[in-house]
Amino acid sequence: MPTVAARCHHSLLERAHRSYLGLLPALATFALLRQYGHPAPFWLFLGGIVAVSVYLAAVAHYTPPPDSIGQGLLVLLDGPLWLLAAQLIPERPVLALGFAVETFVLEGSAVWLAILWLALTSPWPTRGQRWASVGLMLVAAGVIGALAWPYLQATYGAGLRGFWLLAGILQAVIVRVKALRYGPRSTRDADASILYLAGCIGAWIAALSLGIVLHGK
Repeated sequence: MPTVAARCHHSLLERAHRSYLGLLPALATFALLRQYGHPAPFWLFLGGIVAVSVYLAAVAHYTPPPDSIGQGLLVLLDGPLWLLAAQLIPERPVLALGFAVETFVLEGSAVWLAILWLALTSPWPTRGQRWASVGLMLVAAGVIGALAWPYLQATYGAGLRGFWLLAGILQAVIVRVKALRYGPRSTRDADASILYLAGCIGAWIAALSLGIVLHGK
């Protein structure tokens, strides 16, 4: 039976993990738009809303609480550790909040690809709904991939750095597929989940607007 202190630690780790994952879209979008801009902000907004909403819903409802402090730390750090391996390779261009960009690409891709995989392989719910999910996930991955492409191309290229990113995405996809198959495991109540989603989406919209305004300044 876990002690009161252990339960508090688990709760703090769970909140830290969800807060960290929830802020990644805003930080990454701001960094990319401030540095590179975007030729079609309106379409980025529409596609980004789909991508970020699906990502945040998966984080809010399908991220299992840790069973132990060690597991919580592993879940919190597994994505960043893959990227840290890539960052140890020299001659990487520097971008403010670049680590947030890379982590969002990793974690977001894992969510969208996991849903895409389940939509293509699962017999439920209906065929039309599954194909709609496939289309939405392709839009989500395409929009964020296009936004992050200039940074990823300059930072990773086709060498060993890219291998670490792909390895991290593959590992995260496997974790997400298992979580999505298991079903919702969040300990949050409905009101807390709504506030979490609204706050993170609002932060993303603000970051998108600020990044566009500050681009080139």
